[in-house]
Amino acid sequence: MQTYVTPLTMKLSFFKHAWLVLFLLTSSSWGWAQSGSLVVSGSLKHEETKERLDNVTVSVLRGGEAFDEIEVDRNGKYFLDLPLRHDYVLVFSAEGLVAKRVAINSANTPEGELPDGFMFDLDMSLFDMMEGFDESIMETPIGIASFVDRSGRIQFDLDHTNDMRRRIDDELDRLADLADDLERAQMRYDNAMEDGERAEARSRWEDARDEYEKALKFKPGDATAQSGLDRMNAELDAIRQSEEAEVAAAEAAEAAEAAVAAEEEARRAEEQASRDAAERAAEEAQAAAEAAQAAEAAEAERRAAEEAERQAAEAAAVAQEARETQNEQAEADRRASEEEAAVAERQAQRTADAEARQEQLDADAAAQQAALDADREARESRQREWEAEQAAREAAKKERRAQAKARAQNVSQRPGQAEDEAEAYYRQALVSERLAMAAEVEDVKNDASMRTARWSAEAEDRARDARREALVLDDGRRGSKGRNVQGPYSGKEEEHRAMRAANLAEIEALKASNEALQAGSAARLKNQGQEAMLDADIMVEASKERRLPVSLSPEDRDIPQGVQETSYDIQNGLVIMRTVRSGDVVKRYRKVVMKTGTYYFCGDRSITEIRWDLETNLSYD
Repeated sequence: MQTYVTPLTMKLSFFKHAWLVLFLLTSSSWGWAQSGSLVVSGSLKHEETKERLDNVTVSVLRGGEAFDEIEVDRNGKYFLDLPLRHDYVLVFSAEGLVAKRVAINSANTPEGELPDGFMFDLDMSLFDMMEGFDESIMETPIGIASFVDRSGRIQFDLDHTNDMRRRIDDELDRLADLADDLERAQMRYDNAMEDGERAEARSRWEDARDEYEKALKFKPGDATAQSGLDRMNAELDAIRQSEEAEVAAAEAAEAAEAAVAAEEEARRAEEQASRDAAERAAEEAQAAAEAAQAAEAAEAERRAAEEAERQAAEAAAVAQEARETQNEQAEADRRASEEEAAVAERQAQRTADAEARQEQLDADAAAQQAALDADREARESRQREWEAEQAAREAAKKERRAQAKARAQNVSQRPGQAEDEAEAYYRQALVSERLAMAAEVEDVKNDASMRTARWSAEAEDRARDARREALVLDDGRRGSKGRNVQGPYSGKEEEHRAMRAANLAEIEALKASNEALQAGSAARLKNQGQEAMLDADIMVEASKERRLPVSLSPEDRDIPQGVQETSYDIQNGLVIMRTVRSGDVVKRYRKVVMKTGTYYFCGDRSITEIRWDLETNLSYD
């Protein structure tokens, strides 16, 4: 297999090793030009040979229109003196070379900048025109220079130049791939042509034709391959025509032989047909005579058969009529027996349903009565427990009051004691009284809790009784909800509606009673809070009359009279503190506000929101 290296492949390889550089070269020397001028100069050279080019034309476009045009000198140099503050496009072109463009935008140069003009060198390299190269890429300027405020001079946009480099590199890569494809196609074309010529020399016409067709696929329109294909088709056509002529001659000989055989066969068939016709005529005459005799016998048999069929049909009709009469009688008997059995079965089913419904009603009534008895006993038991608990609390309360009164009398009956001892007893009495007051507040709280529980239990009992009464009014289905009862007993619609209306009225009355109880509980708690504050005031006044002040801690003595409020943050919440001082009595309350809820405290004990509102302000309604 041969390997081919085309000139295009060599040229692209050179550009690859030379960085595929198709861009402008800016000179490292720049300086000032004449006042208000933009001076551009440089030299032209060949990209591959590095030789200077003296046949390049430099065209200047300003605002998209032709402004100036010069030819480089014999040394490949050029010089342009252009007015500053305009946008220019320099076009470097020559015959057989790819033209390049450079844009110099000086129109955006601010007034007062570059007062002496600007000058820089711009060297350019051009490369030969290559077949298949996309010249539209070069319509975009390969370099764009503009005024840069930071440096105060005209500079090229290196990002744009690098982008143009990449585009040219991609185009050269495409040409290189195309050259490789052409090289491979040429190699396969040569191999196919060689194989075709060898097959043609050996008279293998079909193999040669296939190879020439392959060569045309690798190199479409090739005259040599097409000529070889035409020769092979001509040879194959000649062979095919010769074979077709031989086949036609053989077929003609066979047709002649077949014609002779057909004539002989026709003659024999004609002779056989004549003999057969004579034989058939004799047979037909014999058959006609026999047929006449058979027809007469058949006619007689037919008449006898018709007579027998008529008699049999009459007998069958009589038998069928008798069977139908018997079947109708049997069907009537069967229907009568089925109707009697169905009536008996329905009667038995109704009797069984009535008995089952009655048994179910009796069982439900017994279960309801048992539930009523159990509920009644439970209510009576709870009532007895509440009464016993209330009596115990009342006894304990009376006992505490008696003890406090006895201690107070004991202190008042000792006038001969020393002042210090009397003061100590009095303080002990005050402490006992405070404990009694705290116990009384606890009792009030327990009473309220017990009453609330009792009211809830009673309301639940009434609701249960109402539901049970509603269940009694159903039609035997014993639905747990009103919507499960499809209708009242027949003839008791008015009673049913009246009892349901009474139950609904009782439910509404229970709701109103519950709301009244809640309002009364709130009022009692309010009065209890006011009474506690009044008791504190009375205790303070009593201490003043006896000239025995209530002892305060050092930190409480500086607290002013009234309500003082402070607050501070805690994790995930806020604490509001209110300190209430009435005379020499100091109480501390806290309100804790958190994500989970709001909580109220007096000291370390939890209180309700109503008590917080009542006891942390000193106004009495």
